[in-house]
Amino acid sequence: MIEIKPSIQHKSTCPHSGTLLNPQGVLWQGMHICVKSKCDSCNIEIIEDLEVGHAVTFPYQIDLAKGDVFGNESCKYWLGEKLLYSLQNPQSEEIAISKEVFKQHQRVIILNCIDYLYGHSLLKLLNVQRYLNNYPDCGLIVIVPKFLRWMVPEGVTEIWTVNIPLQQGQCYYPKFDQFISDESKRFDKIYVSKAYSHPSQFDISKFTRVPTHSFDKDSNQITFIWRDDRIWCNPLLFKTLRKLKMVDIALKLQNERVQKLFLKIRSKVPLAKFTIAGLGRKTQFPDWIEDLRVNKFNSDTERQMCQVYSQSRLVIGVHGSNMLLPSGHAGMTLDLMPEDRWGNVAQDILYQETEPRLAAFRYRYVSLQTPLDEIGAIASSMLLHYSEYKQNMTADK
Repeated sequence: MIEIKPSIQHKSTCPHSGTLLNPQGVLWQGMHICVKSKCDSCNIEIIEDLEVGHAVTFPYQIDLAKGDVFGNESCKYWLGEKLLYSLQNPQSEEIAISKEVFKQHQRVIILNCIDYLYGHSLLKLLNVQRYLNNYPDCGLIVIVPKFLRWMVPEGVTEIWTVNIPLQQGQCYYPKFDQFISDESKRFDKIYVSKAYSHPSQFDISKFTRVPTHSFDKDSNQITFIWRDDRIWCNPLLFKTLRKLKMVDIALKLQNERVQKLFLKIRSKVPLAKFTIAGLGRKTQFPDWIEDLRVNKFNSDTERQMCQVYSQSRLVIGVHGSNMLLPSGHAGMTLDLMPEDRWGNVAQDILYQETEPRLAAFRYRYVSLQTPLDEIGAIASSMLLHYSEYKQNMTADK
């Protein structure tokens, strides 16, 4: 946690002179929580990230007057330069913000879940449990985009729901900054959560109110997690078809691959039940595959999908934020990795297993271009041999 009231616990140096900066105030940009600091040597203002969210690893400093960005080059474009652009182009329109107060506290922690990517917002929200478990003397205020309100668990002090669409998640809204600044006057002491990008202390069922998969129940349900924008087919072909605005052909190819994979699994697991879930209803499946896809997610459909994931012994899908809730609820997960995503391996998986060998069995990663026969063999083996494997690996416990 970082204290921002009554004092701002943030130390940094001027990117021009190297002089220690003097924090002057907090700027709530939206996704970023910034400190406005002054360099007494240069007599200039620097706006810089508090080290929360992705800024824990990649904080940036902005000289707004000169239009300069300082920080790590690897994420400079999508974090640093986007922050600069947002400050140069503030959004003046009103945004709807609703405030729910459940308890009264004078010492509070604020967890900001605003982001421009769904998975980032969700993962930030999972930090809630750390504070509810470990800081009972502080109230917890959660700032969430509207689409995540349904997942905020019980026990928080306040919820501030902000209607900022994902595509606007990197924008600077002065009205948002003013709202937070005005509300902050109510409290004697304020900390901001580090909002770690990949928190480790959480039980997903406390957020979705849907239990995770039970291996005590007989289940051979396999669910493929469908998406229309990262498609399971040859990557070069997909890029070409997308450029030619012929994505429907790629969707048809994905449909065919899913059917072929299910047939290979069914040949080894005859009693298996097959389901398609996810976003986008283009293409059709035969009657022996239950099609539960939707054209748009809302709190009701997301909760219903979590029930489907929970009933699934195995979920399969292409790497991405679409795999977070499925992996968090299903028994096992098979993640299909695009060639350019190996550096992000496991970032889309919510591990439920703490025993490392069982985790290695339950959560698998294979190349998107792995032959269907091999993927079918891996999936079938996971379904057929989990119980025996668990017994062998935990015999001394």
